[in-house]
Amino acid sequence: MMRHLTERELIEYQFKLVSDDRLKEIAGHLQSCARCREDLERLKRKFASLDLLREEIKVSQDLISRTVEQAKSPVKTKILFGKSAWISAVAAVLLIGFLALVAHLNKQAIPHREVVKEPASAAEKITFDVKSESALTERLEGKSSIVSRPSSIVPIAEQPPFAPASAIELVVLPRREKVQLTIYNSADLTLVRERRNLTLKQGWNWLQFMWANTLIDPTSLSLEPLEQKDKIDIQQLVFPAPVLAPRGHGGELGRWLIHSEVTGQVPFEITYFTSGLSWRAFYMGTLSQDEKAMHLQGYVRVTNNSGEDYENAQTRLIVGQVHLLDEIAELARRQYPYDRPMPHVLRYSGIGDVISDKSKPSDEFSVRRSLSNMSMELGLLQRKEIIKEGLSEYFLYTIEGTETIQDKWGKRLLSFEAEDIKVKSLYKYDQERWGKQTIRFVSFANDEEHNLGETPIPDGNVKIYSKADEQGYLSYVGGMDVKYIPVNKEIELNLGPARLVNVEPLLMDSKTENYEFDRKGNIVGWDEERAWQLEITNTRTLPIEVEIMRGFDTAYWTLQADIPYEKHDATHARFKLNLEPRSKRAFTYTVRTCHGVREEALTR
Repeated sequence: MMRHLTERELIEYQFKLVSDDRLKEIAGHLQSCARCREDLERLKRKFASLDLLREEIKVSQDLISRTVEQAKSPVKTKILFGKSAWISAVAAVLLIGFLALVAHLNKQAIPHREVVKEPASAAEKITFDVKSESALTERLEGKSSIVSRPSSIVPIAEQPPFAPASAIELVVLPRREKVQLTIYNSADLTLVRERRNLTLKQGWNWLQFMWANTLIDPTSLSLEPLEQKDKIDIQQLVFPAPVLAPRGHGGELGRWLIHSEVTGQVPFEITYFTSGLSWRAFYMGTLSQDEKAMHLQGYVRVTNNSGEDYENAQTRLIVGQVHLLDEIAELARRQYPYDRPMPHVLRYSGIGDVISDKSKPSDEFSVRRSLSNMSMELGLLQRKEIIKEGLSEYFLYTIEGTETIQDKWGKRLLSFEAEDIKVKSLYKYDQERWGKQTIRFVSFANDEEHNLGETPIPDGNVKIYSKADEQGYLSYVGGMDVKYIPVNKEIELNLGPARLVNVEPLLMDSKTENYEFDRKGNIVGWDEERAWQLEITNTRTLPIEVEIMRGFDTAYWTLQADIPYEKHDATHARFKLNLEPRSKRAFTYTVRTCHGVREEALTR
């Protein structure tokens, strides 16, 4: 058999639904195919998880005694066995004993009622749950969010009920009281915290949570009481088989088993990860009429394609790279939430760097340390107008207030606003880079001197406008995408071609001299001299500064000019000059370049 076994063939083999010859054929293939053996093991784990809802059957001594007594008493109906009453009593005792034996065997087969998700591969050793400072670290060490939390509650004597097949016995999930979104943009990952007031009865309660048509990762679901913690125990989270789920929701719901010693409303927090929420920063800058200052506004556009509406949500944004071993969107789309994770592994190579690599192990210590620090910082934030706290090399923005973010919609939120930022306007001419066009730039620094510097500035798009007149009418100057701008870092914004500033170079003279020859009379070295004139025209009503770059295609050059210049690098010289409004200025320079063996003469 050259091809791999299908899931149907593996199921037929596991439950011996085919002929003996076919079973031998499949067994032979499994011995030689590692992939099919791995698929078979996955199926075994999947079907084993369906047995987790079995209930122990306990038969009390009192029930046995009462059954025997009732069997001894006369009955009006005819006994089919045609024997005395004591035979019926013995049969009843034997039947009850058999039930007790079955319960004992089931107890040995299923030692725990917690649903424990065993890691199927190295990729599954890190999952996510940042409800508290320590929870994220626990998940990084391989603990699943569906394992029952440690509890101080006295062991419960009564037995938990079967998972209900309908919603009649379920606790109703009420509307959200509060919701908080923390969006990790670089990883398409959002941590959702919801507060809901659940009405519990004393004893066992089932709570159903559905994620149909959403991108929620079911393996990240976690439930925690916010009050009465010593009287409420979250026993387990189970994922009913599709045959037990309501029609249309097979494999898209989970049920928490809760034991409560109180009756009434209790606030709970539900946390999980979802995909589909993203944010994008953009900025609007307005230059003053003299173009020496700028008013800058920062905005964030949050887009929701998660399949879920979030009403009155507090929004927090993470700037920086987040390391992931599983992709949340893929986890959410799996057929069964308890199935194995993504097959690929992402290797962590440092903050801000995630590399796909199946052959190298992940640096789990670095991941654990950086994300654990981030988790602790998340819990220490204090609310103010716009909260911006550093998380090691991550950065967190908290948008003041709450906003309703509907599915398939985007919303613009104000991030920051800064007045009177000192800016510098500069015009650059570099024929090698931009041809004959002069390019306009605006530069400023993200520091206190420029009324900024409190936070880094995330990646985004900047659009610059200028005031056209005293009435406040604006004209568009230009814009560009910017990368992450750290604190105290200067940024130059390329605003595109400048129509009102022109630089025109003109070659005035060119000659070669100082030839060197080899023994055969071939030229092996020479000098070249060129004289240039550059004319700059400013038709604007404001004074400008112009920077002109000239290249020489060799590192062996000397230059004479009638204005100052600086050596930009080995092959370029840079001229700077200022022009008054509506003025024209020209300057000349002569450059001598050495070629061939003449380069050695210039070096000496």
